[in-house]
Amino acid sequence: MHTTVTERVAALRRYMAGAATPQAAAPFAYFIPTADPHNDEYIPPRWMCREWLTGFTGSAGTAVVTPTAAALWTDSRYWLQAEAELAGTPFVLMRDGQPGTPSPEAWIAAQAAAAGCAATVACPADMLTLQQCDAFAAAGVQVLCHVPDAFNAIWPARPALPAAPITCHAAQWAGEGAAAKLARAAEALRPHLQGCDYVFTDLSDVAWLLNLRGGDIAYNPLFTAYLTLAAESGQFTLFTHLATLTPAALAALQQAGVALKPYAEAAAWCSARRMAADPSCTLHLCGSEVQRVASPVPAMRAVKHAAEQEGFRQAMVRDGVAMVRFLRQLDERMAAHEPADEIWVDETLTALRAQQEGYAQLSFPTIAGYAAHGAVVHYEATPATAVPLEPRGLLLIDSGAHYDCGTTDITRTVALGPLTAEERRVYTLVLKGHLALARQHFPQGTTGLALDLAARSAMWNEGYDFGHGTGHGVGACMCVHEGPHQIRKDLRACTLQPFAPGMLVTDEPGIYVAGRFGVRIENVLLCVADRTTDFGTFLRFDTLTLGPYDLRAVERDLLSADDVRHINAYHQRVRLTLTPHLSDPADRAWLAQATAPLA
Repeated sequence: MHTTVTERVAALRRYMAGAATPQAAAPFAYFIPTADPHNDEYIPPRWMCREWLTGFTGSAGTAVVTPTAAALWTDSRYWLQAEAELAGTPFVLMRDGQPGTPSPEAWIAAQAAAAGCAATVACPADMLTLQQCDAFAAAGVQVLCHVPDAFNAIWPARPALPAAPITCHAAQWAGEGAAAKLARAAEALRPHLQGCDYVFTDLSDVAWLLNLRGGDIAYNPLFTAYLTLAAESGQFTLFTHLATLTPAALAALQQAGVALKPYAEAAAWCSARRMAADPSCTLHLCGSEVQRVASPVPAMRAVKHAAEQEGFRQAMVRDGVAMVRFLRQLDERMAAHEPADEIWVDETLTALRAQQEGYAQLSFPTIAGYAAHGAVVHYEATPATAVPLEPRGLLLIDSGAHYDCGTTDITRTVALGPLTAEERRVYTLVLKGHLALARQHFPQGTTGLALDLAARSAMWNEGYDFGHGTGHGVGACMCVHEGPHQIRKDLRACTLQPFAPGMLVTDEPGIYVAGRFGVRIENVLLCVADRTTDFGTFLRFDTLTLGPYDLRAVERDLLSADDVRHINAYHQRVRLTLTPHLSDPADRAWLAQATAPLA
């Protein structure tokens, strides 16, 4: 792999040098984000250019190549993984978010200045967002739009465009029809368009508005498409692979009054008009002169319809049954000293989920990290890395699934046997933060930045912290990571979004001790109305996820009376809700023991 990466970087550099024209010099740098034309989290194979070039397999990262240097930026979730995968390659790891780490834009500018060259950059136009173009301009870096996509030339047998069947999302779980959603979106956009037409590029926006689902994106039931709104006529047009539309999807689009055009015609349609688009729109679609207008749809879909809320509740029951069956099997296997490794965890839990009614697919790759692997935040076991489980220490399992009614995301850290004092202490601090956030009462309009403190306070008092966010939104049978809101400690647009009833968010604090173990505990929470007082309207969270905490890992003396009451009440609800759905007496007995009241 390392030799191959070196060869691929060399091929890219040759391409860059050959991109000079009589009118323009060759680009000084080539910018390769983890991106596709729709800004998806999981990238279809055709656009996995960063992974193909660098050999780094993490789901987030940005690579930059110059004539003499190569660097890759990724966040704290992937630093350990990136160190291992980039070793021996031309790429230097840039720890994004760490003090002193320059942005890719600033780094390119500095590298060009040191070389005495103009700070210019090229990038596949269908990967470069308007927002990124603005960031380059602010750093004094010029984007060269005339350079064609290098990967069409240097990547042999580059994968084709995805084109899986497009199906209808059941009205029972959508709650609101496509026509009504489209009308709401058009009304929200109308004051901002100023005579421009609009293009939706985010696949979640398109799928949610049209109540359609697909299979073009791994782990996300989405389909490649653009949706445009002609401001004058109010006509919506869907640009997609027309042959992939099922008869039911075609009928639904006709009923909603949506016109149809081939996916490949979207760029030409947009370039012939005055367009507005979200800053996440890619450069190839509208050019840099497009008016920046944020899509109103993320805020619309963040507040779940009553039907969507009920779908989530049903999905959590099905998922909880699978989790109980798995945890029992895990305990029995450890007690019997039967062989198992991290891949066994993934395969067994996935198989149990697949037995549940309405199961569609996993909502993200299962994270099963034993001992030191638990400290790698987004660890994915492979045959080369998987380690055997032993009847001692901690196993971190972060997993979820899409069902026909809703989407799940749950993390449990499990004691496989005796634990060290530090493992117990860390587990309990994480659990305390998790519980504190779940039982918060707060005024309407409170942001994720303010709520984050609840999850970190106990661990901060003991000198611990974690680098990732504390909570993210969850899509309704769509992406498990959904905006626009997040709970995290740093100031971002997503942390300043006010919470409102109907919004979902995860609650997943963690502590990771590099080289030894990691702990994370996660439930999905629904924001609901609490009460109105003389001081305003207050909100709280209702926990949707159903799965016992492992109390064998708890340091009891660290728990407050409120912690114990919370655990016991939650465990009682888990037991009463799941027991009727467990047909095996052994599963029911295991659950009763796992949720027994904590004294």
